[in-house]
Amino acid sequence: MTSTAEPSPADRVRRLSNSVHDAAIVRAAAELGLADAVGDGPTPVAEIAAQVAAEPKALARLLRALAAYGIFEQVTPGVYRHTDMSRTMRRDAPGGLIHTLLTPSDWGWVMWGKLAEAVRAGKCLFPDVFGTDFFGYLKDHPEAQARMFRGMTSWSDRMNPSLVRALPLEEAGTVADMGAGEGTLLRTILEHAPHLSGVWFDTEATLAVVDDDLLSGRFSDRCALVTGDYFREVPFSADLYVFKLTLHMYEDDDCEQILRNVAASAKPGARIVIADPLLQDPPQGKFVPSMDLHMLLVMGGRERTEQDYAALFERAGLEFAGITPTGTDLYLAVGRVPG
Repeated sequence: MTSTAEPSPADRVRRLSNSVHDAAIVRAAAELGLADAVGDGPTPVAEIAAQVAAEPKALARLLRALAAYGIFEQVTPGVYRHTDMSRTMRRDAPGGLIHTLLTPSDWGWVMWGKLAEAVRAGKCLFPDVFGTDFFGYLKDHPEAQARMFRGMTSWSDRMNPSLVRALPLEEAGTVADMGAGEGTLLRTILEHAPHLSGVWFDTEATLAVVDDDLLSGRFSDRCALVTGDYFREVPFSADLYVFKLTLHMYEDDDCEQILRNVAASAKPGARIVIADPLLQDPPQGKFVPSMDLHMLLVMGGRERTEQDYAALFERAGLEFAGITPTGTDLYLAVGRVPG
């Protein structure tokens, strides 16, 4: 039997401390591919175990726990079937949730275990733990890098239409996607605004993952592919520069250098937009403060408040034009090149 009484403050804290169990249970289901192993109807544990190469008795214990969360339904102790939640974890499910669940790889578990140490040190400990920074780690671990690309794409691409509607595109002729990755945001911009031309800007190594529509397809005649390092220079001019889920990976000094390099190549009046989560005080939910700690742990960056953005743009010699909500997890911090 379960109690219907309101949990005490101590109980609420205790339950939060056990959230690592929740995450591990869901992650194990994703790693094993259980959602793809369960059929359209009730499926015996032995059959699921054979498909995922798991020991049946141990798998039955995991499936029981998953059923307690509403992920799968227990028909009998030896038979399970899908629920609406478990179906979202299938590889053919719209939205690609499974890729988001698999994004962190082992480094995520290791670094979150270092949170107290990172807070004491006031710095990112990823290089101390893994012997290289996060991007060096991904370069040395291609499977982790592939997971990262797939996971970020499945999470962030669904926000692109809302972001594009919020961008100040009316007076722009050329839009640059900075640190563009696959270029799916730029593709959405060019779909939305036929009058625009685009610039895809990222490292030379990232050319390998560029969206075919930009590389050689329907938007290739409206899109220039430029490689480089925005820490050194930005070798082109645009009317609008967009940094989506990029600058939160860096501390303020690095961001200032990047923004100054943009301003050095831009015309007066050009706008710079940073699309990242927005910190608020008091916090308006768990996602952004926890993402802020993730940036500390893994990349050495941070999420920012509106006041932080205003100070950052001022440091870089730019005018701060305010914050624009997008109806997604991301907000647009807008700056302008003076003149």
